This record gives sequence, structure tokens and C-alpha cells, in this order.
Amino acid sequence: MNNNPNDLSIRTQAINLAHNFIIQAPAGSGKTELLIQRILNALIHVPLHPNQVLAITFTRKAAKEMQTRIINAL
Repeated sequence: MNNNPNDLSIRTQAINLAHNFIIQAPAGSGKTELLIQRILNALIHVPLHPNQVLAITFTRKAAKEMQTRIINAL
């Protein structure tokens, strides 16, 4: 995750589950990491119902990468 001070506050807001976000940024900017942090935050808030957490991506490769990162984080 790129901790650029220019967007750190936005990234922090994007992890907040009280709001929905669309993340648009160039390749290598940390979009996947941001989404993973949001998913992990969601899992903390629904520990008895993890099937209530859903993430959508456009490729199977990206889905597999997210799955691997989430499992490693857990």
C-alpha cells in the first residue's frame, strides 16, 4: 500500500465500512491491498457470518490473488 500523505486520509476512509467506495487508480497504486484491508475490517465486524462479506473483481487472477492475501493475513 502506498502511504503517500496525499491520499492516506482517503485510504483510511475507504476502509471505513460505514460508506461505500469506488477505487480508481493506476496499476501498482495499492488498490488490491486497500480492498483486502476493507475485507479484513468487514470480517472483524461479522465474525459469525463471514459469508456476508463479498468482493467483486474483474479477473479470476485478481480474485485468486485477493484470496491468497486474505488467507495469509488471517
